[in-house]
Amino acid sequence: MSITRPGLASMSPAIKPIVGALLLAFGAAGVQAQSLTEVVQAARSVDATYLGARSSADAAHYKYEQVRALHLPSANATVVGSQTSDTPYVPSQTSGATNSVAATINAQQTLFNRANDLQIDEAQKAVDVAESQLAQADQDLIVRVSQAYFNVLAANDALQSVRGNSKAIGEQLASAKRNFEVGNATITDTREAEARADLAHSQEIAAENDLVVAKVTLDQLVGRNGVTPHPLVLPAVLPPVMPSQASDWVAMAEADSPALKQARLGLEIAQLTTAEAKAGHLPTLTVGGQYGRAHTTTSFSNSDAQIYGPGGRFSGNGHSGGVNITLTVPLFAGFAVQNRVRETLALEEKARTDAEGAHNTVVLGTRTAFVTAQTQAAQVKALEAAEASSKLALDATQLGYKVGVKVNLDVLNAQSQLYSTQKDAAGARYNYLMSQLKLRQAAGNLTNNDLLPIDALLVK
Repeated sequence: MSITRPGLASMSPAIKPIVGALLLAFGAAGVQAQSLTEVVQAARSVDATYLGARSSADAAHYKYEQVRALHLPSANATVVGSQTSDTPYVPSQTSGATNSVAATINAQQTLFNRANDLQIDEAQKAVDVAESQLAQADQDLIVRVSQAYFNVLAANDALQSVRGNSKAIGEQLASAKRNFEVGNATITDTREAEARADLAHSQEIAAENDLVVAKVTLDQLVGRNGVTPHPLVLPAVLPPVMPSQASDWVAMAEADSPALKQARLGLEIAQLTTAEAKAGHLPTLTVGGQYGRAHTTTSFSNSDAQIYGPGGRFSGNGHSGGVNITLTVPLFAGFAVQNRVRETLALEEKARTDAEGAHNTVVLGTRTAFVTAQTQAAQVKALEAAEASSKLALDATQLGYKVGVKVNLDVLNAQSQLYSTQKDAAGARYNYLMSQLKLRQAAGNLTNNDLLPIDALLVK
């Protein structure tokens, strides 16, 4: 089995305009054969959902750093400059002007504020939630890109099967025509072969369209043109589902599932919010300090030197400082605190229910994914056995047709059965590989390392 980019010359006339338009729209780039790991890594740089989750995780971290500042001291500096003048109504009286500059530094440190402590804990939980969402987005990206990757391979295999069937029908049609010309067969054989040829042509057009759509979808996910997946090496030895017990997968899901982590964190945040609301009854204690320096210059006109000094001007420096401790005790807030506590308790109960629901959903999803993977594995074996049987049946039918114990329709049916089974077997292999990835996603531990065994099955 090999992956080839269909050329316009080899395509059906009805599909050529569609393929040409798509090539113009997406650029005629060279083929880039890539492994599944490489394609997923490329998609991380362009996928909007994943990039959005990563930005949200960064924002949550910076939000935590903002809230953490509630534990740290704060300080500010103030500089004030002023100028005043005094002009009397009587010219003989003394007039003057005063210039002053003062600088003050204030500092404050919270000694006890339970609500602040709880806000910081909530912010840390919010960071954990965002990181869990990022991990979930990454696993979702792996599944989406892998599905698009295998869709291209499956569409190409389907096209090759249809083309193989079409070629075999063409050979059978030529044989039916020869037999009719020499009188060894009726016109019915020719008409049956012609009908199957027309049907195969229609199926080929549809298969070509499916392949083009699958390629375009993969290109869009990866952000590149002309991405071509490596095909599976045949015969493929597919890895078994390990661990082999559903209970083991459920245990992993309960420990690693991002969805379950987020639900549990949501409950913890709700509990912290309730504690924060109750902290509205608690006192707060802060310590503060300030230090200031000032310089003042005063000038007088019409002054008496004996009173104001020579030149009628004097200046001086001053400084001040102090430390204070502030204890704030809430007394009454119009029952706002009590009602806030009731509100948060109701939201806490909702979060608890949501966490239980998330647990049930994750367990069910994991068990379902495990059963699906096991079923897909059995289906691959059954279809591969059916493919081998269909080949033997076709050989026997063709031999029977040559000796006259089988008719042309029997051969056509055997050919269609073989190529249909080949297509289904190829699709089942991709479905099985996808079911393993989805099982790990359901268990919450899907990573890039899980793509390496799949890459080992692909043509290098």
